[in-house]
Amino acid sequence: MILLERGNRILGETISSKLFLDADEKVEPCDIKLCDFDDVSYKVLIEAESKNILSVSMNCPSYKAIEKYGGKEYLDKKYGKLVADPIAGYDVTLKVNLDELKDQKSKEALVSSLSQLKHTVIGGVFNYFFDQLNAGKVPTHFSFNLRSDTTVYFVPAADRVTVLFTVDFREKVDRAVARVFMQEFVDARNKDRSLGATPPVGFGVNPPLELKPFGITEPIKGILGFVSFTITKAHLDKPEKRTQVVSVLQGFRNFMQYHIKCSKAHFHARMRARAASLLGMLNRAKPDIDPKTLQARTMSGKTFTRKG
Repeated sequence: MILLERGNRILGETISSKLFLDADEKVEPCDIKLCDFDDVSYKVLIEAESKNILSVSMNCPSYKAIEKYGGKEYLDKKYGKLVADPIAGYDVTLKVNLDELKDQKSKEALVSSLSQLKHTVIGGVFNYFFDQLNAGKVPTHFSFNLRSDTTVYFVPAADRVTVLFTVDFREKVDRAVARVFMQEFVDARNKDRSLGATPPVGFGVNPPLELKPFGITEPIKGILGFVSFTITKAHLDKPEKRTQVVSVLQGFRNFMQYHIKCSKAHFHARMRARAASLLGMLNRAKPDIDPKTLQARTMSGKTFTRKG
């Protein structure tokens, strides 16, 4: 399966167009608004009076909920002095002095870093609980709305952190495909021995026992089901493994949406190919009759010859 990239490509290309200029080009003022998954939006701004300052702002509906649970901490840790007071209507603002960027490598690194702004902020809450797990601490359980139709629950324990998602889709076809997809997703973990080191995955309509601290003991009406991932210290023992775990978990909902759309596109392509094949069979089944041999018939079936 294809994993989505961590950064927002459109945001990265927009910033790149302002950093990589030809020798005869000058930095022009701009005010560009962009959209991302999870109801997140961005604003890239260069004001006329300060053309050397590029500001990148993000509006994230879940930021206020996760700000104290790693969102703000990991934002400051990654961007440091670039973090500025957010502009009106946005939760996070980063400001870059373009005069300080001299070589191409620093510009490329900055573009990659800024394009992962959402990944850093939302990934901060996952890193927060993983930090507590590695430190042997057990913080209180926590939940936040990743988007309007998806809630993420964190249930920490001394030796693990269970991350649960509520899964739902508006369209009936998407719900049907998602149900099959998730069942296969769980079965693959149990059937393929090469996946033995991966986190255990569970899916079902009934809420897992881990959700009891949240007061959820009965199926939620209108929700397709609950998906759970159990993360242990073994999954976080290396920096690259931890980075991958955070990336996969925080992009899980978009990962599902992407593969459902790919599945539907595949179904439609197969249906069109099948329809074309059936039409071809019907065309080949038509007898070759010379129009000159055809005779006109009355309603009763008698033949006659037209005259005049």
